[in-house]
Amino acid sequence: MFNFKEFIKNGLIKAVGKMADYQVILNAAGWFDKGVLEESDLADIQLAIDSQYEEEV
Repeated sequence: MFNFKEFIKNGLIKAVGKMADYQVILNAAGWFDKGVLEESDLADIQLAIDSQYEEEV
């Protein structure tokens, strides 16, 4: 069954590294404001953004 919330969340996570971080964040905030995404979803998106900048040890 199609899950709209997961569709939006996965699309935003896949956009990380292809769109500017601020665009992903503003887009996610818009979906949060509309009640589609929850804070836990925003945390997952932020984790994807942060992980692209992790340095190898």
